[in-house]
Amino acid sequence: MILQLTNIHKSFGDVEVLTGVDLTVRGGEVVALVGENGAGKSTLTRIISGAHSPDRGTISIDGAPVDLKVPQDAMNQGIQVIYQEFLHNIFPHLSVAENLFTLDDTSEFGRFFVNKRRMLDRARELMQRIGLTIDPTAPAESLSVAELQMLEIAKSMGHSSRMLILDEPTAALDERESERLFEQIETLRSAGLCIIYISHRLEEVFRICDRVVVLRNGAVTLEGPTAALSERDVVTAMVGKTIDDFYPKARHASEEVVLSVVDAASPGHFGGVSLTVRAGEVLGIGGVLGCGKGSVLRALFGLLPLSEGSVTIGARKVVLSTPRRAIAEGVAYVTPDRQGEGLCMQQSVTANIALAALDRFSPTGFVDGRSERAGTAGLIDNLQIRTASAEAEVGKLSGGNQQKVLFGRWILTSPRVLLMEEPTRGVDVGAKAEIYRIINEQAAAGVAIILVSSDLPELVAMSDRVAVMRQGRIATELSGADLTQQKVLEFALESAA
Repeated sequence: MILQLTNIHKSFGDVEVLTGVDLTVRGGEVVALVGENGAGKSTLTRIISGAHSPDRGTISIDGAPVDLKVPQDAMNQGIQVIYQEFLHNIFPHLSVAENLFTLDDTSEFGRFFVNKRRMLDRARELMQRIGLTIDPTAPAESLSVAELQMLEIAKSMGHSSRMLILDEPTAALDERESERLFEQIETLRSAGLCIIYISHRLEEVFRICDRVVVLRNGAVTLEGPTAALSERDVVTAMVGKTIDDFYPKARHASEEVVLSVVDAASPGHFGGVSLTVRAGEVLGIGGVLGCGKGSVLRALFGLLPLSEGSVTIGARKVVLSTPRRAIAEGVAYVTPDRQGEGLCMQQSVTANIALAALDRFSPTGFVDGRSERAGTAGLIDNLQIRTASAEAEVGKLSGGNQQKVLFGRWILTSPRVLLMEEPTRGVDVGAKAEIYRIINEQAAAGVAIILVSSDLPELVAMSDRVAVMRQGRIATELSGADLTQQKVLEFALESAA
């Protein structure tokens, strides 16, 4: 299969989103499509999948023009999209096999009653095509996120797919699960599928993709084989910044210990955890999914109980039994789920930033709107939150700007300890650089920071030290010349196999 897009234009109202985009993808090839949020990636994907029609330009498959008016037209051509929010397509209480064929024509399994043996055989056949070895009778809720993603890919194979578009496929995966996904992608490439790989993680792009296409402001600014390009080339084409600006880690650590944790344990999550963080220091915590790294942060913010150990902030032992107690002790927590846990999506930018400091804006028991707006306006400017208005719904903002709103909320509380879990998940390259600037500013102000990230380049580049967790305990601590991506992986996986 050869997909070719020529001179694609698309506008919404007076805004031109795509301006003369050319793209070619061949069978057995993995092509990366990268760019900041708003660059046009989603619109181009929707055009390929039949969800949008171009205003101008042509789409050809195997040299013949096609008209993809609706998604079914694209599916009939063998084009499938697996979106970042693929979990919405999963029915957790149904079996793996039932999920594979839900909403499909099941007449091949029986006219009036489903022949379950035939369905299970067909499910095994589809999963075998991508090397997925899971029990087809198992309930979907028993699978890991990585296995569910593979299930979606297997489902697409049942539709005779010739092209897969993968949208941020590793966003919710740890290192080991990502490795497994890469193996499946290689299997699909070897089978001759066309694959478009959309990701903000450039190290993945250069590892598994044959070519990269960069979109900026709706136009292709760079296209070429990954073997002939560098991350510096791609970043510059995406945002006009060099890679040197991307991880602007500045060292601010002092000798003052702000946070000390001794032999902390939370049943079922972690045990025997001891760590210290100094003023102006960024302590990273690495490890595979399920190692306990995120649970440590949740416990320090009062979201998980500690059954053992002690926590000291400054010179005083504290009990962080609830988020309210944690906030009162100067602890802030940037959750990895900004939409589900972090933000009130239908509330304004101002209201979301002020949420953790309402006492400041409600001296009489009622929120003083004028004081609230005045108290948050400077942060909106300083954090470069791009919004039409401070009163705009936060749900209307891009992922990067939503994340900056979440940071703004905690900065407003003047925290002593800032806990961050996956702080750049789902944001584009430009927004990442801005978030790194915010982290550096907080470190320069003497805040003690703990960073949990599954993005290894980010974890290593932005941390002064990294504690590597394995099976609920800290396996080692790396710093200086020993702090490398390879070392973090080695200790994280040492006995995990």
